[in-house]
Amino acid sequence: MIDALWNAALPPFSFTFAGQPSADLLPRWTADETTSADGISRRTYRDPATGLRIVATIRRFAEAGAVEWVLEIANDGAADTPLLADILPLDVTLPRAKDVPVQLHHANGSLCEMDDFIPRTTSLRPGAKVKLAPFGGRSSNGVMPFMNVQLGPDEGVVLAIGWSGQWAAWFDRDEAGVRVRAGMERTSLALRPGETIRSPRILLVPWKGDDPIVGNNLLRRTILAHYTPTLDGEPILPPIAHMRQLKYYFTGQVTEADHLEAIAKAHDLGFEAFWVDALWYGGGDAGGVDWASQVGNWTVRKDRFPRGLKPIADAAHEAGMKFVLWLEPERVVAGTAIAREHPDYVLRVAGDEFSFLLDLGNPAARAHITDLVSKLIDEVGIDIYRQDFNMEPLPYWRAADEPDRIGMHEIRHVEGLYALWDELKRRHPRLAIDNCASGGRRIDLETTARAFPLWRSDYTDVGALHEGMGLQVGAQSQVAGLSRWVPLHTAAVWTFSPYDFRSSMSAGVIPYTDILAPDYPSDDVRRAVRELKRLRPFVLGDFHPLVPPTVAYHDWCAYQYDRPDMGAGCAVFLRRHESPFPTMEARLHGIDPAATYDVSISPTFDEAPRRRMSGADLARMAVTILDRPGSVLVEYHRAT
Repeated sequence: MIDALWNAALPPFSFTFAGQPSADLLPRWTADETTSADGISRRTYRDPATGLRIVATIRRFAEAGAVEWVLEIANDGAADTPLLADILPLDVTLPRAKDVPVQLHHANGSLCEMDDFIPRTTSLRPGAKVKLAPFGGRSSNGVMPFMNVQLGPDEGVVLAIGWSGQWAAWFDRDEAGVRVRAGMERTSLALRPGETIRSPRILLVPWKGDDPIVGNNLLRRTILAHYTPTLDGEPILPPIAHMRQLKYYFTGQVTEADHLEAIAKAHDLGFEAFWVDALWYGGGDAGGVDWASQVGNWTVRKDRFPRGLKPIADAAHEAGMKFVLWLEPERVVAGTAIAREHPDYVLRVAGDEFSFLLDLGNPAARAHITDLVSKLIDEVGIDIYRQDFNMEPLPYWRAADEPDRIGMHEIRHVEGLYALWDELKRRHPRLAIDNCASGGRRIDLETTARAFPLWRSDYTDVGALHEGMGLQVGAQSQVAGLSRWVPLHTAAVWTFSPYDFRSSMSAGVIPYTDILAPDYPSDDVRRAVRELKRLRPFVLGDFHPLVPPTVAYHDWCAYQYDRPDMGAGCAVFLRRHESPFPTMEARLHGIDPAATYDVSISPTFDEAPRRRMSGADLARMAVTILDRPGSVLVEYHRAT
């Protein structure tokens, strides 16, 4: 069904041009297609009257039956084009009889709330009209740009959108089926002679099975195979990392000596990276813990680090760890160096004289920040560049657009973000990028292809001190919610009982509290880190929620990672603080009932002795946790 979209009479995208719908125009335009040696197809449509050219670049992933495409739109004519509006790179109708139930599975994005990434399901009954869109121009701010349309009991299509701006998706059910449209929320623009723009990227993954999680796992496999940055042929995994930001928040006092001592301790604990977050920079009257007032002053605070940051990075490298450095280049505060010296590099909105948006669509501004970050990477020795983004850009883009250029500043900024990251990777091939935007508010197909989120939600930042038992409950639901769509992500962990640590761990984890404190539980942390390193291969497998993720204190949280290629996996069971139920019956996935497995069931960080179980017993096992809260980790390996 999905592959046939590009063999239909009309392509699976739409727009209006000079007020006319593309369905009327495209049959009159010229079209040709080429396919390169790597199997990528390029279908070109041309309007001979105006010189408008649209090139659809199409990739097919045979192992998942998935198809991806992106549009490039250019004006090859000698004059401005008529208005090009409502550019939707996805516009298709998925046939379905009106009596067949259709469900739209989607998810919260991040809003720094306990229920970040919690899954949602909306019934698409005949006549239903549903729109999904993020808030303020960051792609996963409130809503995730990943959806699964379940077309009846045993098949469906996953949609992933690659656009790190204000996308939107519409789902309309009528007599013929479900019309699905996706693209930027607003476009209405004339292209100048010689101009080219791109569209959001679209990925469709069809699936068949008795559970929509089949489609989610095909998406996870496709992301790992085709959209995950690699180094030396292996996927770059988020590290187990530590920073001193929490001490900075509490005391305002950070020094090189403190950092060097913490690096030695982090190495002893088995951590893989040390990072310096929003505490190293500033100028003028910078002081205290008001890090936000200094974004735009990207010079090292000599009162804190008189020798700069290189001695800290060197110490991390000597200890066998990566070095991470935080910047927020897209936000510029009034009075900082960039605002004073390059006022033409920023966009403004009426009524805000404090925060400005660095215009990545401005080639000079982008070149300036690219060179600045690249120089820091070279001089300091940065292994993981952490880019944060703590503002909503949409008002700035829309305020800057001319009436006949609606959407243009957003397009240029998003293109500029990708150009910035791609150029940094070109100059520094071994660089990894951490994608942060007030936590996980800019997670989409394009950012996933270039970066990972080390901080999936600000919910587990310093404000978590006031959350009590909700800290673990929120962390659990965020792991279980986001892992349905994106395989690689991490966040903070504050305490180190097996229940607490397993609530937050995923591909990596960020031990956040002061590792130099006299009462720091070093032995527990070492055991926790060893456990996560042992489990990490399973995290790259299929993900199966064993109960629906919730934020209710009386529920359990339970999920499974399964590696069909290894005949192995693990399941995490978490009985929450107020659960009255000591036992849960679990149905594990991917288990061969006729096979035999070696299984460990570990309530502590020390792996319990393995015992033989039949696949039938393992697939339908009862897990008992007497502690409230408490946890059990099940690991299984098919016996040879």
